[in-house]
Amino acid sequence: MPADPLLHPRARGARPALREAVRPRVEPTFYSRYECKYLVDPVAVPEMRHFLRSFTQPDNYAALRKGYRYPICSLYLDSPDLALYRQTVAGEKDRFKLRVRTYTDDPARPAYFEVKRKVNNIVHKRRAGLNRAQARAELDHVPTDLAGLRASARKDIEYFRHHVMLTQARPVVRVRYVREAYQSNGNEPVRITIDTDLAHAITLDATLDHNSGQWTETPLSETIVEIKFTERYPWWVQDFIHTFDLIQRAVPKYVLSIDHMILEGRATPLVVAGMTLPTRKG
Repeated sequence: MPADPLLHPRARGARPALREAVRPRVEPTFYSRYECKYLVDPVAVPEMRHFLRSFTQPDNYAALRKGYRYPICSLYLDSPDLALYRQTVAGEKDRFKLRVRTYTDDPARPAYFEVKRKVNNIVHKRRAGLNRAQARAELDHVPTDLAGLRASARKDIEYFRHHVMLTQARPVVRVRYVREAYQSNGNEPVRITIDTDLAHAITLDATLDHNSGQWTETPLSETIVEIKFTERYPWWVQDFIHTFDLIQRAVPKYVLSIDHMILEGRATPLVVAGMTLPTRKG
């Protein structure tokens, strides 16, 4: 793999004729992939949508929502010394995040326990859903009966538990935003997301809902665009990058949230809870 995973040899060759749009056969949230993030001026987003219209369609979740946008709320867990935060800040080549993600406050919808690991440039994600009662119990360290889950889901929950025990992780903060998501018209495993309205709330318990607590806007004047793919992507993605002069950069939402609460002096609850905060530079 070349140093720049976004380089595609067909980007410099002749463009193939557009194929008829078909629903992708790949899972749109594929679990082993490259993720490239960009910060873009919100003014450019309408033109981006126009570009993407020829090559993508809203993903299966976004297609059900007005404007193809849906909310995401993730409860992040970390160790008492915020080791997972520190790994990301240091840019460690092998690091992971622990989070519980929901897409709605509907109590009938599951909460997804995720271990998102990054090894070099490749992201590996394992996740499984639990009902809300099970999720709260799991976060409160009350063993839950996993007998009703399929074997792969049980293994993913056990994998999450292992990493919690390894780090003595506990809830730290909820991170909330709105996602607009598109997937390739063809069979290429390509997914492009546009995230806005980033906010966070200190959360030291099993709270998972999207609205309770004291939410603070995470200051970010730009829009977060992500391109997610496995191995290589089609020529039009390279055109997309060149057309909008996109420059890849790190945009970790969890780190942005922690940094902002420290900057504003709002992290005292973490200290009271026994967590060691990083020393802020400057």
